[in-house]
Amino acid sequence: MKNYTQKDIKTLFSGLCCSRCKNEFSKDSIEILERDCDIMRCRLSCAKCGKDFGEILFNFNRKASAHTPLEIIEGPEPISYDDVIDAHEFIKKMK
Repeated sequence: MKNYTQKDIKTLFSGLCCSRCKNEFSKDSIEILERDCDIMRCRLSCAKCGKDFGEILFNFNRKASAHTPLEIIEGPEPISYDDVIDAHEFIKKMK
């Protein structure tokens, strides 16, 4: 991965590991798919076991001298049975 060093990857991914084999991520784990200035769309996979984690976005300031570890940002809660029933009732009223 160009413009990233192994040290950058170690810092960025210090709190993260492969959920399958618990291996640390390396430069070989990241493939740049698209770049627009400091924003990069990349594919993340485990270099050891091959597990594919899909696409990730980096806003990586190449001029910065230090970087902080990445954090997982959780999405919304899964929908519940009540949500489905409420949606059904809403759609029924719209007819």
